[in-house]
Amino acid sequence: MSVLDIFSRLTQQADLMDAMMDKLGVADEMRSMPDHAAVLRRAANRCLTCDRPDSCQEWLGHETNPDEAPGFCKNHDLFDRVLDQMAVETAPTA
Repeated sequence: MSVLDIFSRLTQQADLMDAMMDKLGVADEMRSMPDHAAVLRRAANRCLTCDRPDSCQEWLGHETNPDEAPGFCKNHDLFDRVLDQMAVETAPTA
């Protein structure tokens, strides 16, 4: 694998992760988290080790308003926790 291939893969995976966060509506919330740089770095590392970027690209292209990330996503649990936290923060108080 050439250096250009490696950079191409890194760029593709980073773009997919950004697209997934945008599609789920968690991007702003994740960027405002305490220690967000470390959280995003770990998420990016999980994304980089994903062996299903084609499935991710296809899912992103077909889903319009998803409730959660696809089950095969290595960041599914992280995104789920963020979505749950967002729901708590926006829930009306009793």
